[in-house]
Amino acid sequence: MDHVASGLKVRSGFRNGLATAILSGLSLISPTDASAEVSVGEPQSTTISAPPEYVPDSDFPYRLQKIVDRKLDLPWAMAFLPDGRMLVTERPGGLRLIEGNNMLGQSISGVPEVHVGGHSGLLDVLVDRDFPKTHRLFLSYMHAGPSGSTIRIVRARLDEMTLMDKQVIFESRPAVDFTDQIGGRLAWGPDGMLYMTIGDRFQMQRAQNLLDDGGKIIRIRDDGSIPDDNPFVGRTDVLPEIYSYGHRNPQGLIANAGDGRIWSVEQGPKGGDELNAITSGGNYGWPLVTFGTNYDGTIISNLTSAPGLIDSVHHWVPSLATASLASYSGSVMPDDWQGNFLVGTLVGQCLVRLEVTNGVVTRERRYLHNTIGRIRDVAVSPDGFIYLLTDGTEGSLYRLEPAEDLMARAKQ
Repeated sequence: MDHVASGLKVRSGFRNGLATAILSGLSLISPTDASAEVSVGEPQSTTISAPPEYVPDSDFPYRLQKIVDRKLDLPWAMAFLPDGRMLVTERPGGLRLIEGNNMLGQSISGVPEVHVGGHSGLLDVLVDRDFPKTHRLFLSYMHAGPSGSTIRIVRARLDEMTLMDKQVIFESRPAVDFTDQIGGRLAWGPDGMLYMTIGDRFQMQRAQNLLDDGGKIIRIRDDGSIPDDNPFVGRTDVLPEIYSYGHRNPQGLIANAGDGRIWSVEQGPKGGDELNAITSGGNYGWPLVTFGTNYDGTIISNLTSAPGLIDSVHHWVPSLATASLASYSGSVMPDDWQGNFLVGTLVGQCLVRLEVTNGVVTRERRYLHNTIGRIRDVAVSPDGFIYLLTDGTEGSLYRLEPAEDLMARAKQ
């Protein structure tokens, strides 16, 4: 199957036939099924099939420089302003500003009230493409309503240390109770549109329901309106914001790899994390096909591929709990890092580097294994440094810096 086929759509006969038959036999899981060794809703390990290359710290010619001494409270995402300052979100609702190696003591005010619990809270932050003129930011977060929680996107103007002119431009539907496995990554597409990932919230049947935002990647304009060329516009049986579907819990999303494609990493269940090349109208198969099982080892599907469904470009067994995705460009790292994908992992507790050639992963290497813990986010600064954000109530922010003595040793 073509991994990067454009505009693939599942015919209604297949969706209403095979999809319904498989879904009716699925054994749905609840958050209580997850092991206490991992956070609720994150993948667990199974047996490994093709070992990647583990690079020991002694052979990795870069040092971790901690950027701020103060601990971050459940940090989730980071983004750079054009002047080099950094924004970091904290799930309890903090939006922090970092200047150089100094995190300001006061959080940015005016952040919307967020629903905190499980994986939910304040999630991603995205800087407007024309920030010097607009001073706009986009935030994704969980909102609690009378019938359950939804994931929202708010657009706001950053005025010194305050968010002003806040406007909710998107709210997922329907509202549901679960606060885990929610997605929430934001990215600008190569077309200038705004994309966001939404998880299935431990209700796997939602991923194939096209009247439900769960298990989808949505596409909107920066004012919240629906682009006329969205794949399902004009159909009454599909929500118009849906761009792709059949996702479980997409936690990374980029469109800056230089190939004109949108890429995502998503968490599988017990096994089966995926790297996907996202296409308009594409069905990525969850839970009709998967390389994973339920947390108790029971079968979700006997299929790993099926006609009409888009195969993943790369998958992980055991799961690493892929949590973020970045594409490297810059002058700090060696030439062979250019265009590589960087994946932060939670359960895997490592930085994954993928070499991708013509849409195919040709090599996987892992760094900093069990060195700094759970890596929630990875970002590349405008000057080419790699930043790593660790998870937890005492989260930290690191920068990878070349170590000349290790560089010399590596070249020997």
